[in-house]
Amino acid sequence: MAYRLSSAEDVPGGVRRCAREQLAGAAEQLEGAGRDPVTAVHEARKHLKKTRALLRLVRPALGRKAYRAENDGLREAGLALSGTRDADVLVATAGALAEHAVGRLPAEVFEALGGALAAEAADGRGAGLGDARDFASVVEQLRAAELRVERWPLDGADWATVVEGVTRAYARGREAFAAARATPEPELLHAWRKRAKDLWYHQRLLTPAWPALLEAQAEEAHALTELLGDDHDLAVLTARLADDARPLAPVVDARRAELRALALHRSDELRAAAVRLGCRVYAESPKAFSRRLGRYVELAVAEARAEGG
Repeated sequence: MAYRLSSAEDVPGGVRRCAREQLAGAAEQLEGAGRDPVTAVHEARKHLKKTRALLRLVRPALGRKAYRAENDGLREAGLALSGTRDADVLVATAGALAEHAVGRLPAEVFEALGGALAAEAADGRGAGLGDARDFASVVEQLRAAELRVERWPLDGADWATVVEGVTRAYARGREAFAAARATPEPELLHAWRKRAKDLWYHQRLLTPAWPALLEAQAEEAHALTELLGDDHDLAVLTARLADDARPLAPVVDARRAELRALALHRSDELRAAAVRLGCRVYAESPKAFSRRLGRYVELAVAEARAEGG
C-alpha cells in the first residue's frame, strides 16, 4: 500500500503498517545495492526519512523515551549512508547549472567541472562500494527496527493525534519560513526545507481524507522542498568552487569567480520562487489550518465507518 493512512483503519495500525513498509523498503534497496549503489542509497534514505516523519507525526503518543530511541537509531542509519551524497549531488547540480546558464560561459568549462566533480564522487565512493555486504550492518539495524514497530506504544494515538502532528509540522515550517525570509542564510533555509519536507510527508499520509485537494497541497509542499533543495545544493557547489586549495581542472580553476557568480545568481532566483510559494503554502494560521484539516479527517473517518457498517 502507498505511504498513506487510510480513513478506514485505526491510527496505530496504519502507522505501524507504513513504518514496516518503509523500513523493509530501505533494507531491500540496500540488499540489492550491487546493481546500482548510488540509486540504492538514495532510495533507502528516502524510506528512512518517511519513517522518521511518521515518528514525528505521532511523537506525543510514542513518548519521549521511545521516540528518541527510534529516531536516533534511524538518524544514525541515514548518516551511515550519507558519506558521498554531497559529492554525487554536486555532479547533478553542476549539470543543472550548465543547462540554466547556457551561453554564459564556454561549454567546455561546464564539461570540465562536471568531469572533475564526477571523479571526486567516484573516489569518495571507493572501489568496494556497491557490494551488498558494505551495507550489512545498516540492513541488520533496519530489520531490527522493523521488528520493534509492533512494540511502539501507540495505544493512545488517534486521528486527533495525527491532526495535531500535521499542525505541529505546519506551525514549525511557518516559523522556519519567517526566519529564513528575514535572514536568508543557508543554515536557516536548510532548516526551513526540513520542516517543509515534514509537511509534505504528513500531507501525503492524510491525502485519503480528500484526495483531490490534499494531494494538490502535498504537491505544492513538495515543489517547495525541491526549490529549497536545489538552493541548498547550489550552496554546496558554491562552497566547493570557493575552495581554491582543491584544484578541479585548469579551465575550471581559471573561471571559478564566474562560476560562483552564476551559482549565486541562480540561487537568488530559487530563493525568490521559494518565498512566493511559501507565502501560499503557509498562508493560514496554524489554528485555521488545524480546524480545516481536522474537519476533512473527521468527515472522511465518519464516511469510512458508515460504509463499513
